[in-house]
Amino acid sequence: MTHSGGTGSRMGEQFQVLVVDDDESIGRWLNAVLAAEGYSCRVARSVEEAEPLLREQSFELALLDIYLGNANGLEFLEKLKALQPDCNCVMMTAHASVETVARSVAGGALEYLSKPLLIDELLAVVHRAEARPQAVPLPPQEAFSPESAIVGRSPKMLEVYRAVARVAPSTASVLITGASGTGKELVARAIHEHSPRRQKTFTPINCGSFPETILESELFGHEKGAFTGADSSRAGLFEASNGGTLFLDEISETSPSFQVKLLRVVQEQQIRRLGSNTFVPVDVRILAATNKDLSALIRSGQFREDLYYRLSVVTIALPSLEERAEDIPLLANHFLARFNERNQRQVRIDEEAVRVLTSMSWPGNVRELENLIERLAIFSATREITADEVEQEKARRVAAVPGTEQSASTLGGKLQEIERQEILRVLREAKGNKSLAARKLGIERKTLYEKAKRLAIDLGGKEP
Repeated sequence: MTHSGGTGSRMGEQFQVLVVDDDESIGRWLNAVLAAEGYSCRVARSVEEAEPLLREQSFELALLDIYLGNANGLEFLEKLKALQPDCNCVMMTAHASVETVARSVAGGALEYLSKPLLIDELLAVVHRAEARPQAVPLPPQEAFSPESAIVGRSPKMLEVYRAVARVAPSTASVLITGASGTGKELVARAIHEHSPRRQKTFTPINCGSFPETILESELFGHEKGAFTGADSSRAGLFEASNGGTLFLDEISETSPSFQVKLLRVVQEQQIRRLGSNTFVPVDVRILAATNKDLSALIRSGQFREDLYYRLSVVTIALPSLEERAEDIPLLANHFLARFNERNQRQVRIDEEAVRVLTSMSWPGNVRELENLIERLAIFSATREITADEVEQEKARRVAAVPGTEQSASTLGGKLQEIERQEILRVLREAKGNKSLAARKLGIERKTLYEKAKRLAIDLGGKEP
């Protein structure tokens, strides 16, 4: 079914799309798909071919590959926005990273598509661009951080990159959730590095590492004599991080009494040192992280609901390593390259060894994989990590924790069944209303559909 090019087109004219991609087959494919939908499409295989087209006619939408031979699509994005400020731009690449997504968004891109392109996803973006003819470019950033340690090109990680890119330029508090070892601090650092505060301090603190009184002293500071051993006055991390970002890891480990004091700081943007009657104004962006279910802690009275809403203006949920197993080869080679650089070694890993790694369970997530790669590299008899060496590590791990690998699938199955029954129960309570059910479960409607697909729940039918 063709699309008539309606809402975004001017005066009934066809919606004009420019494709800039050095891969001729992708250019032909995009041209065919867009033409079939009723759009007018011009294709350029280089920056040199694209520039004359931009001077020759106006485009409502441009689909730009980030890597254009020797040229950089992100740099061309700046030129395109200068020539045609109202043109909506969508960046495309097979090599997604938090930097490229953030630079795309900061440069004024409407969206970011990961290759291989999916027709439904592509057309959804095109239709959205058509519905908003006037692009609203975000102010470009002057500088960007060096490549971060966040590695992954899976769809779930692309969602994380998009969230980082959108939230980083704002002042909103962000709650980062995910199991231990998923990279919560790396995401927090990426948010800081792509924010206007990037020239100021990023201060991480693990709230679970300190008793309550010491945590208060670390964060709020203290005056001389405030407690035994306080021989001098000392500014806390809030004051030391003024103008920057404070990352509160394991926020779920704090006590309700501490949470009251933290809530006051978040609300009033001022702190009072222990032993002082004077309030000190602070300008600090707060990022928090947890590997616990805060909703459950709120219900049990262990976490304040008002603080939760203050900290979770935006929530970024990180996938476990098993949820993005397709990233394991990329991660394994990344960690090995880093090991080689630090140790002046030239260790490689063979493809069969990577396949074994991909088949394993990873309760410790990315951190566990990193540690295993380093151990394998240290003890590798040759300059290549083999499948046999990975199998030996796998067997040793199973022996160290009896039943780990064998029971992983059984345990996973039990947890999935519990999750399935809970979703079915909420759907019954909501009388099949999927939006209401998603709200009751505390997830987005899209996430409900994803879970339903994974757990074989028929959202269209009437399950008991």
